[in-house]
Amino acid sequence: MRILFTFFILIYCFSSSPWGFFAHKEINYHACFTLPPEMFGFYKTNVDVIRELAVRPDQRRYVVEEESPRHYIDIDFYESKVPLDTLPFYWDSAMFLYGEKVLIDHGIVPWHILKVKYWLTQAMRNHDYSQILELSADLGHYIADAYVPLHTTKNYNGQLTNQHGIHGLWESRLPEVFLSDYDFFLGNAKYIHKPLLSIWMALEESFSAHDTVLNLERE
Repeated sequence: MRILFTFFILIYCFSSSPWGFFAHKEINYHACFTLPPEMFGFYKTNVDVIRELAVRPDQRRYVVEEESPRHYIDIDFYESKVPLDTLPFYWDSAMFLYGEKVLIDHGIVPWHILKVKYWLTQAMRNHDYSQILELSADLGHYIADAYVPLHTTKNYNGQLTNQHGIHGLWESRLPEVFLSDYDFFLGNAKYIHKPLLSIWMALEESFSAHDTVLNLERE
């Protein structure tokens, strides 16, 4: 379970900045170096694998139909501003209110993060090292996506405001250009006791910034 919390701490340092293939790899790579000693050895040995597998969820989007909704949530379909007080945080409650089709149509990233965390926990208990690596990399990717403002809005690529292409600009070009300006000295990972709450806090932060992202690009 602690690997989830590691990636949360890492991504807080990149909050509200979208990530493409290049940045997803960097996020996963640096996350490994925040781990506690009892985990660090395994992840340091396999850091290149964790780094390369960081982009696998995006690659799956082209061949796995159910993959795409795992990367985003259209919060503005449900609410117009933060704090979020209409959309239930728990899957069962959201299902009861909206139904599965509506939820999937508008993204399921917060709930999928919890699912991957569960799978990773089981893989660790079973000492399934291949699955630990794959799921750790996946988890880093989905949590990073939750910190992307454009992953929280229906206007994810500026298509509703005549700003087509903004998604690629923020996800790919800007991280490559400004990587040297980012602070990678993050300290040690800290345990998060309520991961679901932390996921929604991240989404609130991202959603509150999506208008700023669009406005800055327009300017």
